[in-house]
Amino acid sequence: MTDAFDALRLNPTPVDPPSRFAAALRDQLTTALETPMTDTTTATPDLDVTHSVTPYLIVDGAAAAIDFYIAAFGAVEHHRLVGDDGRIGHAEIIIGNSRLMLADEYPDFDAIAPTTRGGTSTSFTLEVANVDDVFPRALALGATEIRPVADQFYGHRQGTLRDPWGHQWSVSTPVEGFGDDEEYTANAARAGFRHERSLPEAELATTDIEHQIKHYDQGDLYYFTLPTPDLAKAQAFYGAVLGWQFPDPGNGHVGNISAPPGSAFGAEAGVTDLYFVVDDIDAAVQRVRAAGGTSGGVVQYDSGAAATCTDDQGVRFHLSVPADKYRR
Repeated sequence: MTDAFDALRLNPTPVDPPSRFAAALRDQLTTALETPMTDTTTATPDLDVTHSVTPYLIVDGAAAAIDFYIAAFGAVEHHRLVGDDGRIGHAEIIIGNSRLMLADEYPDFDAIAPTTRGGTSTSFTLEVANVDDVFPRALALGATEIRPVADQFYGHRQGTLRDPWGHQWSVSTPVEGFGDDEEYTANAARAGFRHERSLPEAELATTDIEHQIKHYDQGDLYYFTLPTPDLAKAQAFYGAVLGWQFPDPGNGHVGNISAPPGSAFGAEAGVTDLYFVVDDIDAAVQRVRAAGGTSGGVVQYDSGAAATCTDDQGVRFHLSVPADKYRR
């Protein structure tokens, strides 16, 4: 008798997919495999970046931790508050497009490192429109108050609570009318901390990039990065040979050149990265691909938009649209 399920069995002979589908899939896989990973440590971070939720780390040795994050993850130190005993009471670093806060241990405030506690010490800072609305609502829903809401010296009205699952949240709203860094520094001093900023305020001001503001035409070289195994040695070498100055040694950006600006960064020696100006980065990415090259996605930085590409021979380069603040 004929097997009743014969009609349901598939023919095991391989079938070629439609040529259009195969070509499109091949292009997608080729682009994914050939597109270099974007090196986030070479991008100039936005030092003013803030998000609604910011992680806060307590570590046993905050200064060493900052050095580690700079070396390992390309972090840039924003500032630190240092107590009379040398402990860091508060510090902020920027990694890519994110801000991270950290401090040394302060057991009196239940600020204990995971190596001491035997578990995570991460807490979160949540910025809200009105802390006086959010904080009591969280308590009503089962959170436990650790520190009540009050105006703080650093310009935020803030209270700290522990959620029902044990995680600590500092809920915060900026105080309207709080002054600039001078007020922050003065308030920190009254609270017993010395304000140390990695980048001097003058070097963060727009006027200090005046020599880098210029007219750009499509195809101009906008920026370069110079990979070097030892950043400190490279800074000393190019400082002696070319007179390059590095306002923030941990960042590597050359602060006193303008045609074009550029940076050295800690990495294995390799090909210098070149960033070329385009008027429309999305259209330029399409032209790269149409001409046989590859391109990753467009990434937004404080200095403008950029996309990492390779030409039809596999040579890496970058497309850039300079930010308005660097244009005449």
